[in-house]
Parts: sequence; C-alpha cells; structure tokens
Amino acid sequence: FLVVVSCAMGVSAQKMKFHKNCVISHRGAWKEKGLPQNSLASWREAVRLGVHGSECDVHITADDSLVVTHDVKQRGLRVNEATYAEFTKYPLKNGEKMPTFREYLAEVMKQNRTKLIVDVKTMISDEYSLRLSKAIVRTIEEMGAMPWCEFLGSNVKALQYIYEATGCRTAYLGKYKKELPEMHPDLVRANGFKAVDYQDMFYKAHPEWIKTFKRRRVHLNAWTVNKEEDMDWFLKHKFDYITTDYPAKLIEKIGYKAK
Repeated sequence: FLVVVSCAMGVSAQKMKFHKNCVISHRGAWKEKGLPQNSLASWREAVRLGVHGSECDVHITADDSLVVTHDVKQRGLRVNEATYAEFTKYPLKNGEKMPTFREYLAEVMKQNRTKLIVDVKTMISDEYSLRLSKAIVRTIEEMGAMPWCEFLGSNVKALQYIYEATGCRTAYLGKYKKELPEMHPDLVRANGFKAVDYQDMFYKAHPEWIKTFKRRRVHLNAWTVNKEEDMDWFLKHKFDYITTDYPAKLIEKIGYKAK
C-alpha cells in the first residue's frame, strides 16, 4: 500500500503516552456503571479506568453528519436515511444527545493515555462504506486527531482505503457469527491487512489461525470477551488486544495500575 498520511503526523511521539495494556473497552466503558453505549460518559469512564483503547461505532446520516452510534435503525429511523437533527430529538438515557464524531474526537483529544478504536460501520453497501470511510478520514485529518486513532471494520475495500490514506493500524473484522473466506490468514495477507479483530468464537474454532497470525506478526484483537474464563483464554494466548464490555474486570485481572 502507498501510505499518504502518517498516523503520527503533527504530534511528537513524546506527547503520546498511551497505557501499555491489552484492554479495549467495547463502545466505551458503559456496562459496569450503566452508562449509554457510545456516549461521551462511557468514553470518559474508559479513560478513567486506564484502558489502552476504547472502541466506538461511527455511521453517516443522510445530511452527511458523522455520528457515534451502533445500530443502523433507531427509533424507527435508519441512520443513513435520517438527518442528525432528527436523532437529537431522542436523548440518551443519561440526558446526552447522540454525539457527533467531531464532538467525540474533541473529547478524545483532551488526553493522551487512551486510544480511540474507530469501528467503521460498513454493513449497508459498498458505496456507503467508502463514503463513510472518506468522511471519517477527512474529519480526523481536519481535527489533527490521527495520532489518537486506530480503525477496524468489515468492508475490505473501505479498510484498504483507510489504511492507504492514514497508515494507522487497521483491523479486518470479518462478520458476526458467520465465517467468511476473507478471514483466513492467507486472504488476510493477500488483502494487505496487518491486524485482525475477530469474534472470539472464530479463534477458538481455528487455534491454528492464531499460530499463523503470530508467525506473520499480525496484530490480534478479539471481541467481545466478557466471561472470566474467556478473558483467561485470550490472556493465555497473549493477544495484543482484548475487547470487552467489562474493562474494569479485565484491568483488575491483569493487575494494571494507571500511572
């Protein structure tokens, strides 16, 4: 790939002191304190806990607003067919409105210890996926937020675009509960990906993939690892990242103390 933008552009490496642990909070640290998923409150809680990274989901609305939310359809509205103003009529359970991606990035950039793992929600169509990917990259560049960001998603061409445009770690996600040919280590390499983030069940079904990925120095993440015995399994296999709805439990398990 031709990398046209450096992931660390504009920020000296000395300023970035990200926590050195494997914990990635899933949609922020929301579950353990009953916060809304993908809210600014759940992001702040993830930062407070000292996780290395916190994942968020990004969609684009009909009026080209980037929003941080997971589901394609909410309150009877499809995200890609409604305007952002329509969603602001329905506050989150803590009173926040659905955050825009710009608002989320502004909050992320207030600190330098926790990374933002951007899940590019690319399930609607190839056209939507590329439009969304370009808008995400453009917004991050405009805000100077690239050093804080990594990416993941399920659309191969969209992810290839993101990696070419940013040079940041970009993980192939595969698909929920469905094994795809593109998830095989050989096709991961053929598509140019150096990181994967598969649902936990696929690693257990293919332990040989773990060995192959490690031999090829592919960065390994697993989602969503919530049971204690599963946390132990992925820790035993020395995964680079473990994505969980229970980051406080995993932080405690590994004995990490934020400095």
